[in-house]
This record gives sequence, structure tokens and C-alpha cells, in this order.
Amino acid sequence: MSWTRDQIADRAARELRDGYRVNLGIGMPTLVAIHIPHGMAVTLQSENGMLGICPFPYVGEEDAAKATARYL
Repeated sequence: MSWTRDQIADRAARELRDGYRVNLGIGMPTLVAIHIPHGMAVTLQSENGMLGICPFPYVGEEDAAKATARYL
């Protein structure tokens, strides 16, 4: 039986502990972030950059040429 992407991300998130700084590399960094328990302080870094540093762009201001972790 193979795991789904969601199951893999959930399993990875269960390895995290409060205060960890984690490089998630290339793959499923935003999916792992969804599975981190509320109240746990974890700093995530992906190959695209830091997650959650900048706000989402306003509707109509999205720019695929500037697609980085800032827009995830």
C-alpha cells in the first residue's frame, strides 16, 4: 500500500516539535505546514524561501513571474 501525499505530510508534521527550524526542501512544504498542530511554533524554510513572511497579493495583483514562497 502506498501513502498519499496528505499522509506523508501528516507523518512529517508529527516529527516536528515546538521551536524547531525546519528545511522542508523541495516537494510538499505547504502541505506539511497544514498539518502542524495549532499553537506549535515552527519556522519553516523551503527551497523557494521562507513561508508566511509576506501577505498574500490582492486579487488581481497575482504575478506568476514573481511566484515565490511569498505567494504560497
